Amino acid sequence: GPDEECDDNNQDETDRCLNTCREARCGDGIVRNLPVGHPDFEECDDGNPDTSDDCLPSCRNARCGDGFVRDGVEECDDGNFDDGDSCLSDCRLATCGDGILHVGVEECDDGNDSNEDGCLQDCTRARCGDGYVQIGVEECDDGNTRLTDDCLPNCRQATCGDGYVQTGIEECDDGNESNADACPATCELA
Repeated sequence: GPDEECDDNNQDETDRCLNTCREARCGDGIVRNLPVGHPDFEECDDGNPDTSDDCLPSCRNARCGDGFVRDGVEECDDGNFDDGDSCLSDCRLATCGDGILHVGVEECDDGNDSNEDGCLQDCTRARCGDGYVQIGVEECDDGNTRLTDDCLPNCRQATCGDGYVQTGIEECDDGNESNADACPATCELA
């Protein structure tokens, strides 16, 4: 008839012509039975324009990396597989401790909870004065810059002869080991 777009004389709803004599199209709620690679091939067709469910309006199955966030499945989807941005390639939000460096946000991210290596739990690089001893790098780290306690600001253990008087431990410290001056090599006054 004049209102028909097509008429294929069959009752197959999955071909190019629906039983209503309308051309099958993406978004009609019926998945067409077309071979993969055909320009009108549909992976799905849920008949709605919602981009947050499992079937996109393009009649393709939603998947990580398509640029649409699926409710309850993906935390994010920025349409790329770059792990250096805020959305990881597995569609999880980048977080400190995930083992992936979030460029411009984290200084480091080694994915562990140790504060004794080169990367702290807050994803900042370990440095002398942060209050955490880097094993094999620092002798001590008390997180302060006092010259009179047992850990110097350079993260070395204070010792007699280093030139700094340790309060309550040394009576003097002139920075040398000579007994021929006012402060003996033991850092104790006679």
